[in-house]
Amino acid sequence: MEVYYVNETLYIELSNDLDFEEFECIRRRFMRIVDEYGVDRVVIKNPYHLFSNQKYIHQMKQDYLKKTSGDFLVH
Repeated sequence: MEVYYVNETLYIELSNDLDFEEFECIRRRFMRIVDEYGVDRVVIKNPYHLFSNQKYIHQMKQDYLKKTSGDFLVH
């Protein structure tokens, strides 16, 4: 997994199938960055369209949209 911030957009690149522990680690890191920097746009790059990744990404999107009205995109 890679996380980087470019041109006011937070990018998260998933490099494998997520399990619950990995998801919690990513979610905590993601929400800390959102809270600290006020990110208005998030792009998730998910080349693995597996059900578990989709479920976890959906949860991250819900958490993000509860805090902000920014854009949350999945590619």
